Amino acid sequence: MSDFDGLRIALSSLYAQRKALQVTGQNIANVNTEGYSRQRVELIANAGPSTPAIESRYTGPGMGVLTGETTRLRDQFLEVRGHQEHAVEAALLESQSVLARVELAFDEPSDDGLSKLITSFLAAFDDVANNPEDLAARAQLVEQGKTLMAGFTQLDAALATQRQSSIEELSSLVDEVNQAATRIAELNQNITSAINNGFSPNELMDQRDLLIAQMAEQVGVTVRPGENGTVNVFIGGTAIVRDTHVSPLRLEVGTDPAQTVRVVWAADSYPAGVTGAAGGLVSGANEVIPRYRAGLADVAQQLADEVNAVHRTGYALDGSTGLNFFVTDVNGRITVNPAIVADPQLVAASASAGATRDGSVAQQIAELTGASDTYHRLVVGLGVESQAVNRRVEVQAAIIGHVDAARESAAGVNLDEEMTLMLQFQHAYDAAARFLTAVDQTLDTLINSTGLVGR
Repeated sequence: MSDFDGLRIALSSLYAQRKALQVTGQNIANVNTEGYSRQRVELIANAGPSTPAIESRYTGPGMGVLTGETTRLRDQFLEVRGHQEHAVEAALLESQSVLARVELAFDEPSDDGLSKLITSFLAAFDDVANNPEDLAARAQLVEQGKTLMAGFTQLDAALATQRQSSIEELSSLVDEVNQAATRIAELNQNITSAINNGFSPNELMDQRDLLIAQMAEQVGVTVRPGENGTVNVFIGGTAIVRDTHVSPLRLEVGTDPAQTVRVVWAADSYPAGVTGAAGGLVSGANEVIPRYRAGLADVAQQLADEVNAVHRTGYALDGSTGLNFFVTDVNGRITVNPAIVADPQLVAASASAGATRDGSVAQQIAELTGASDTYHRLVVGLGVESQAVNRRVEVQAAIIGHVDAARESAAGVNLDEEMTLMLQFQHAYDAAARFLTAVDQTLDTLINSTGLVGR
């Protein structure tokens, strides 16, 4: 071992502790940076030569310390779990939002909801039954019928608007995913270039991981490592990003009567197995909103059929019979019969011709409850479904809290820990500097004082 090896050992320690201090400072500087992963310098003991030189052997304790790579402290298992759980939460939140908007459209119970309109319509028949010859009561009945059917039409239009809003939101989300995929591919290329040129790609990897986490919430993804620091991102088993290549998505709205909405691959129109927020929006547009629109249409049709079935058996003031109170117009909407609108005397209230004071048929209609009960079950079912989703959102939020806390403990910057490490590296640097001074003084004595004894 050379007398100058001590200088080399001290110098290696100074370099190593300085780099560790710089990395600690980088962590502290980015404590509030979204997506940043804390970093650590790998310190490796330099054991010295492993084979003897000619006529010499190394007898020292070692040759100091080597600084390895600056690594990101991330738990890949927790990252994968986080992607999965956040995708589930995003889907539930979208479903919750869709159901909340549907509940707002139904607006039950209230004085403006369909339940109140149905009750008022049947009560108008009760008024006619109490005074069949009163033309004002008949006119009021016709207006209540028109108001009721306008309420059905208005509510259906509101649900259709909400569905279109979900489709537009889904289209915007698909565009964002395609842009994120393009950026991930660019970062893959930049990371490979940095590695090949000997630079640290850690900050670029953080940016890429942040984009992947956002994409996981939007459409649900799985990630697999590629070559030279790249990653491949998959949606439903198909790669949207492979190294530096991107396969974009596209939104497809069918032209069939149901107008089914699908997220497909732009290249071949094959369905992409999206989950996350996109999955929640697709479910809302294809299943939830159409189901309640269909239920609403069934209530309107049931009400019209029940009223017409009884109304056809009754007699108007002019003795006519067999007339439907409700009809379907050219646009497929149920409306009050235009003939009755023009002449309310055609309302069939009596059970026999000429019995103008008989309101028995009108009373039978006033006591109909089938459509009202069906509508009540529809609204109750909506409330139950909404509550179930709300409970699932609460449970999932608790799961997300545990997963994110675990991820943060692994990758997040803890200021207390960084301050402790900073003091540790600072003291190590001071000790290395003191060791360097001791070696320097020893060599000074050796060089300048040896041989002076006895002069």
